[in-house]
Amino acid sequence: MKSSEIKIVDDLFDSQTVCELIDSVDKHFEHNLMFSDFIEVTNSIIDCHGLALSDTAFFPYSERCWNVLCLKVKQNVDSYCKSLGIDPIAVIPFSCWAERSLHSEQPVSAVTIEDILDIDYDTRPDASFVRDGLAIVKDTQVKKHFLRSVYNLVSYDSFYGTIIDFGEVTKVESKENRLTIYDGGTYKSAHYYPNTPGKCNIVFDWYINIPYDVPDWILPVS
Repeated sequence: MKSSEIKIVDDLFDSQTVCELIDSVDKHFEHNLMFSDFIEVTNSIIDCHGLALSDTAFFPYSERCWNVLCLKVKQNVDSYCKSLGIDPIAVIPFSCWAERSLHSEQPVSAVTIEDILDIDYDTRPDASFVRDGLAIVKDTQVKKHFLRSVYNLVSYDSFYGTIIDFGEVTKVESKENRLTIYDGGTYKSAHYYPNTPGKCNIVFDWYINIPYDVPDWILPVS
């Protein structure tokens, strides 16, 4: 599979679910943080081991908001795959985590898309972004083709967002309660944040289970 198609869904969740997700994600930034540098990134919130910070090993989870998120995102990932002629039964969840900016300073607006995609962010302390190299996206565990879904939980100025290099760079502007789905296994991308605390994405990776292997983690058919 290789596709430059992007699926964007606005107003994904109701206000109650959004508030529940914000509260839960804040707990993961406090108690389940993978590292803290220019960007705070949580360890996986949901994966084949269940829901982190919870005793729930399998779906449905103890927190309603993550059940709603899993099924709604899966529904849209399935739709994305159908449009590409891929059987949704082959779509398997892999890992879900949260990212947000750590800094409070405003970034320099002169930072370009080329800077984001091609220059090591350690050299740019005035800007915050996460660049996803293909070597990182292509996981060594399942060795399958990955799809990426990015949910803008707490949004920020539309100058920022997800930037995907299809050969020609495409930018999806950030918008609160917006879901973006794209071929993260073929094309490198970056999530660009302002240096303002609290602006948060939930990133949910999926893979196409072809050739078939028994998956570690499944969700109900949507």
